[in-house]
Amino acid sequence: MIAFGRPITDESEIKNVQDVMESGIYVHGSKTTEFEKEFCKRFGYSNAVSVANCTAGLHLAHHSLTKSINPLCKKEYEVICPAMTHVATAHAIELAGLTPIFVDCCEDGNIDVELIKKYITDKTIGIAAMHFNGVPCDIKEIVKVSSENGLYIVEDCAIALGAKVDGKPVGSFGDAGAFSFHPVKQMTTGEGGMLVMNDACFRDQLALERAFGVDRAFNKRKTPGLYDVTMLGFNYRMAELPAAIGVEQLKKIELFENQRKQNFATLKSCFQGIDGVTIKGGEMSDDRSYYCLILQLEGCTVVERNKMINALKEEGVQTSIYYPHPLPRLKFYSDTYGYNPQLYPIAATFADECIAFPVAPHLNQVDMLKISKTFKELL
Repeated sequence: MIAFGRPITDESEIKNVQDVMESGIYVHGSKTTEFEKEFCKRFGYSNAVSVANCTAGLHLAHHSLTKSINPLCKKEYEVICPAMTHVATAHAIELAGLTPIFVDCCEDGNIDVELIKKYITDKTIGIAAMHFNGVPCDIKEIVKVSSENGLYIVEDCAIALGAKVDGKPVGSFGDAGAFSFHPVKQMTTGEGGMLVMNDACFRDQLALERAFGVDRAFNKRKTPGLYDVTMLGFNYRMAELPAAIGVEQLKKIELFENQRKQNFATLKSCFQGIDGVTIKGGEMSDDRSYYCLILQLEGCTVVERNKMINALKEEGVQTSIYYPHPLPRLKFYSDTYGYNPQLYPIAATFADECIAFPVAPHLNQVDMLKISKTFKELL
């Protein structure tokens, strides 16, 4: 079976995890600090706060940026949110007590900035800017729009690790950016995430809020067990074991991304020229990262697309869907806010007509040729 994603680890991760286990320090140790510093160094960020997962990071950012608002009034405030993204992007807004306002995407899957401008009202307080499938959104224009309207920006970089705009890494344009280290992402810590930000004071605030608002970690308490709580906080910290994996993964990230790029280029070449299919967001550049290759089966029904996915699986090729619904079509959000399909035609195309093919580094050129051959035969 050609798996859609599979983490790549070796003895170095095992050794680092073993060192943590032998130390007996599983939280608030040196590995999380090392991981944060090395992450900043590797990708060019000023500040970073490791978290339990990307969703926790997104929620923490939205909460922290709006915590001065009376909780009883929060639902009156709106945050612009992409319709084509993982549900975590919207859940983070909802969990912060705010109202997501869904906006359709462009043909590359990223949020349509011109539509953002139309959806801004006197209730709008922020923008959730998601970088879709490793392709940066029009973040510079979003920054301009946010500046003109006094809005905050939280960048969802879950599947865009390593992507840049004019040499500047995604996640560093807004107030905060969040990354995912889920097992099928560009690198993994088993499960985990990272928040990046330019403001060092904001970094210190988030570091407190991710760990209950406790003012002193256990290893910084002069009297054991004595501490104070200075603010409302969560249990969103990253533990030492995943951080130990992350430290070693960072050393391999360039190799991972090079293999992803080669796989993407090979698969793209194989798919080009096939009648009735379109590669979505297929442009290659040094500024994007590579997560998967998304292929649209033009004009097909959901049933036909799903039949193809299952047929590929039967032939040993595992694929996925990014993402299976425009967010406002999901039951929770449609029940809460209603759903008008006419507002999200392009997001619906991604959800209903597209297949996401793997290009992850556990695969090689031979695997790409097998994927394309199998697809063409089934088509």
